[in-house]
Amino acid sequence: MAESVVSFVLDRIVPLLEEEVKLLGGIRPELEYIRDELQSIRGFLRDADAREEREEAVKAWVDQVRNIAYDIEDILDESMLILSPQHQSHGFVGSLQKSAQFLKHWRPRHHLATQIQDIKARVYDVAERRTRYDLKILDQGLSSNSTSYMWHDLRGDALLLGENELVGIDKPREMLIGWLVEGESRLVLVPVHGMGGSGKTTLVKKVYDHQRVKDYFQHHAWINVSQSFKINELLRDMIEQLFGEIKQPVPQGVDTMNEIALKKIVSEFLQQKRYVIILDDIWSITVWEAVKYALPDSNCGSRIMVTTRSSDIASSCIEPHGHVYNLESLDPKDSWSLFCKKAFGQNSCPPELRGPSQNILRRCGGLPLAIVAIGGVLSTKEKIVIEWEMVHRSLGSLLESNDKLKSMKNILSLSYNDLPYYLKPCLLYLGIFPEDYVFGSTRLINLWIGEGFVRDKERMTIEEVAQGLRFERRAVREASK
Repeated sequence: MAESVVSFVLDRIVPLLEEEVKLLGGIRPELEYIRDELQSIRGFLRDADAREEREEAVKAWVDQVRNIAYDIEDILDESMLILSPQHQSHGFVGSLQKSAQFLKHWRPRHHLATQIQDIKARVYDVAERRTRYDLKILDQGLSSNSTSYMWHDLRGDALLLGENELVGIDKPREMLIGWLVEGESRLVLVPVHGMGGSGKTTLVKKVYDHQRVKDYFQHHAWINVSQSFKINELLRDMIEQLFGEIKQPVPQGVDTMNEIALKKIVSEFLQQKRYVIILDDIWSITVWEAVKYALPDSNCGSRIMVTTRSSDIASSCIEPHGHVYNLESLDPKDSWSLFCKKAFGQNSCPPELRGPSQNILRRCGGLPLAIVAIGGVLSTKEKIVIEWEMVHRSLGSLLESNDKLKSMKNILSLSYNDLPYYLKPCLLYLGIFPEDYVFGSTRLINLWIGEGFVRDKERMTIEEVAQGLRFERRAVREASK
């Protein structure tokens, strides 16, 4: 995360400029320019970080920014040594000491000034090329188009899973069907919450397609939402599905209508009707807030289902009425069953491959799409121990090179991209430790602080901020004792 490195360097430059006024001398203007440009560049790094996976030029730009930040850090260390004040005597002896210190540090100071001039030129260059790549300032919650496209591909994989690739789905499917077709006559929300790859979309699609659901509701619509959703497009999609289901033409002028007019069409269509609407993959409560007033409660037993990876969104959606279904990862028994179906087909797992298979399966964390992906790859391998152990050891590199593992790589990427921006470097930092390495949370916090990953917040010490990060469950789930 280049932004973390730049922020750390800025945290060192700013106090230096504020406190070491006399010592900086002629290099002060250069440091001020570097500070101002780095502050500007930092605002664009989130967009660059999001795009570097698919754009080599942007990736190279981010690498150059990171390298400049590292070089600045080295120069700051050197400058503090050279510019630090020395204790001197008074009178004639003091004059001699002052002259000696000047001669001693003249060459290093000159070298330091040259280095800072070079850094200034490099900062100017990367600042100029920023406009060439059309980088934008992104808020913490925004994502790149590549993430949206990736998630649409992954959700498509989920919808295409065959019945023989589904395990452990019968009980939750029947429960959700019951929540939809039984109970209260008022409008009820049913959020399905679970982590990426846990099978939310697959489960809800099986519920939505069930004959009991088809027969019970008069109108049905399945809306795919994304991180880059546009409310007008979402409403037009809903209108097209609702009118298309009863084979009626959509109202004229829908393509040019504003949000208010589109909501009015949806609301009037659904008045006094029993309907079920699926909002698949809600990333922000803004989506629900934007669409809920278009969905009337006519006391006809209507239902709205949403899928989301956020427990906060799931809880917000059910106010005032609803039920949250938390979809857990597959248990070991169901994980093994699904794995064997994909890896061995109609055959059972050979005894000599049970150990290597269990090792590989543990890497999947009970995520159905991950199990299906890795099982499909193993189905093409020789059924010998050395081959499967090689897959286990090289799973990381296989994610990059094997197209059949695309969905598994996407799950990892999306889980990472869904983290708040300030937690990403904290998670990436854990990669320097060996697998299954155990350490205390206090040590981890101190390491994060030392690396400059923890930012100050008003009325909180830096240790208190770091403690708050530790309780961000997703970031340190595997790290905390």
